[in-house]
Amino acid sequence: MVSNFHDFVVIATNHAGEDLYRFERGCKPKSPTFYLRAVVSSTNFHTGGDVNDFLHGWLNYQIEHHVWPNLSMLSYQKAQPELQAICERYGVPYVQEDVFTRLHKTYNIFTGRAAMRRYPDKLEHEKDMMVWNEERASARVSVQAA
Repeated sequence: MVSNFHDFVVIATNHAGEDLYRFERGCKPKSPTFYLRAVVSSTNFHTGGDVNDFLHGWLNYQIEHHVWPNLSMLSYQKAQPELQAICERYGVPYVQEDVFTRLHKTYNIFTGRAAMRRYPDKLEHEKDMMVWNEERASARVSVQAA
């Protein structure tokens, strides 16, 4: 029970809030859009310090985790200030808040008091959008149903 609550607080709250974006369409992995979305749709808790990071299981680095999913947890401390500086340089929102603030924002989303931000279509790059082959997808569904 305690583990489930801890997992919820550490994971769900870093992906919900009126200050984070949701998307209507998929995008290609490792495209510029993918990396931008990784930053604007997740948030970090306070980072830095071995004890703090250990107690969060290094999940307080959600932004870095989504940008570089193959990076080792111990490398997040080094990468975090660099990624934050890049975001500041280009005006990309980099959200980092305490656990209780994120928990409150998640509660507001879950109870309908707030809504996630819809990412503006005008900021999407068509070349980065995921194009699904509907014919092949429906053929797979009919084969699986048989």
